[in-house]
Amino acid sequence: MKKILLSCWLLVGLIVSLKAQNRPDLIVVAPYSLPTAVQAGGTYTMSAHIRVNGNPGAGAQFNCVGYYLSANSAWDATDAYLGSSCQGLLMAGQSGPTSITAIIPALVSPGGYYLVLVADPLNAELESDETNNVVTFPVQVTSGTPALPDLELWRPSISFSTVPAGGNTGAFSFIFNRGAGGVGAHEVGFYLSADTVFSASTDVFMGQITGGSLAGASNGSTGTGTVFSAPLLAVPATTAPGSYYLLLVIDQRNLIAESNENNNSRALRLVVTGTLSKRAVTASEEALQVYPNPAASGSGLKIRTGAAGPAAKLTLTDAMGRTVMQQTLQPAQTEASLDTRRLPAGIYLVRLTAAGVAATRRVVIN
Repeated sequence: MKKILLSCWLLVGLIVSLKAQNRPDLIVVAPYSLPTAVQAGGTYTMSAHIRVNGNPGAGAQFNCVGYYLSANSAWDATDAYLGSSCQGLLMAGQSGPTSITAIIPALVSPGGYYLVLVADPLNAELESDETNNVVTFPVQVTSGTPALPDLELWRPSISFSTVPAGGNTGAFSFIFNRGAGGVGAHEVGFYLSADTVFSASTDVFMGQITGGSLAGASNGSTGTGTVFSAPLLAVPATTAPGSYYLLLVIDQRNLIAESNENNNSRALRLVVTGTLSKRAVTASEEALQVYPNPAASGSGLKIRTGAAGPAAKLTLTDAMGRTVMQQTLQPAQTEASLDTRRLPAGIYLVRLTAAGVAATRRVVIN
């Protein structure tokens, strides 16, 4: 019997070892194209390659590089996010280029800094080595009087202006940069508010999207623009019936210096009626179950998604609405897990979006 148990443990250890060996290892590699000196508020093209190491057969689907400006050579939450770029599926031994158009924050003080490049910044891939994802390069920041962007919304619209508590609406809008300076990655947040004035402390966060680069207005043009949509914005089931506003807020965390900071939000009237039927609420609960909740830091989250259908996506955001990680589910997949080992304690939201399904769960990580 002891020999049989020993053999079983050796077999389990061998299987675990083989699985670990078959994991990819993402690293940032040359060729690099990075400036050694930049001006606060200036626009610069940056590029590097991402490579997948590992045993033959190891591959990675989410091959992204995040670019940051840091006061030191360590990557942490205080670094300024400049943008990210991704490759598709890469197998072991393969590499691919990534590039961004970065806007150096206009309010950065002159001095010595670092460009920090991070492979897999959202921890979307389980790697054999999680300690070699970061490379840094010194860069000198000089002061200047840069041209600033000016982001504004144009012709915003709401999908449903009357929604029951626990139901969903959506939003669509054009976004323009009317300023002379360009802008890189920027955020648009969506909030449920009792009035037309945005307040991060009292308004209820409903969702967020991230837009790409927009060049500044030049040569007599009135600005450059694009469109965005947020098709599924959930009204909390605990919302009391009444008249509210859906607020669309550009750069809600004030990460971008603009020539006009007073035109970043628009308010759309939204009437909330009685709650969804018990049957609808039950269906929503069955669509997304998260456990354990609360969860111990590092324990991971287990998720049951019910019959989510094709193209379902799980998104984990922090209390500020920032996307922490995303996971695309395979067709007919009903269970998933999210790795929380590197997440600080706090309140998070797990959101499931798919055709005909939208559910959100509040999660506490201790």
